[in-house]
Amino acid sequence: MHMRVVSMQIKPELVDGFKSASAGGIEKLLSEPGVVSTALLQQVDAPSHFFFIEAYASREAYDEHLKSDCYLEWQKEVSKLVDEAAESVEYVPIYPPENAWVDEPTQGEDGVARRA
Repeated sequence: MHMRVVSMQIKPELVDGFKSASAGGIEKLLSEPGVVSTALLQQVDAPSHFFFIEAYASREAYDEHLKSDCYLEWQKEVSKLVDEAAESVEYVPIYPPENAWVDEPTQGEDGVARRA
């Protein structure tokens, strides 16, 4: 299991564009092999500050994601929206424990990815 939390500060006037670009990118990300889960969070008291929480089946799956068209297109689109350099930190899961996560998300009838 490879987990990351990415902190991003977006230019305040470009927050809506970031949210729109990221929503489309997340849909593509969830279809990549080895992607277990992801979430994008917006800070309530600082609405231009965002966190991505990402879980991959392995470090190799994460490395492949960084070379994917999905990531490279998203990176190109949002690079002009970022107010300062993003911070990406690796974590290990405590709860649920690593063996409780699934390797691949499953999709419901509505096309939304979910853990099994």
